[in-house]
Amino acid sequence: MSTPTAPKGIQLRVSVRQRDPVAFPAEDEALGARLSEMVLKALDRGVPPPALLVVRPAQVELLDLRPILGAGHSVQRFLASAAGQDEVEAVALLAVLNTLERGQPVGRAAVVFVEWPDNRWWHGYFLLNQGFKALEDMPQVVRRATDGTPRPAGLGGWFSKARFHRLKLQLRRLDPDEPGAGPDTVH
Repeated sequence: MSTPTAPKGIQLRVSVRQRDPVAFPAEDEALGARLSEMVLKALDRGVPPPALLVVRPAQVELLDLRPILGAGHSVQRFLASAAGQDEVEAVALLAVLNTLERGQPVGRAAVVFVEWPDNRWWHGYFLLNQGFKALEDMPQVVRRATDGTPRPAGLGGWFSKARFHRLKLQLRRLDPDEPGAGPDTVH
């Protein structure tokens, strides 16, 4: 009889900072607009990696999603696990994605999708040109659950999934002496 082994952990880069209510406001529209500004600013330095922002009462955490994507794990399950942690007020996906309108591809876009525990959401995106800059003649498209708009396919539902499957992300800082560990490495 063999003993099941625990799944191997993934090393993530997590940036944690104190929550500034101006930078990360509580109001839906203000938070969505602020995160959109951050994504547009990041585009000035190149294409930003896909990231998850976890908003808590006293701090925000930014998790780089590249290791999850590279390991072939379910990104949706990971996002739900992050939403299932204690004291999470909101989670936001920040990414450059191929975007669809009515099921038809419209191009690459800088996307912000914010979700709250009560399943309301805010979705904003800017279409991008070949150089990954926002199209100047196209304003940001914004949709909200509170407008009665259907949730975009493939985005959100993370808090519901976390509750249904009892998912809860568990992170731990690696000991600096562990192989592959750096000063800010989380496992």
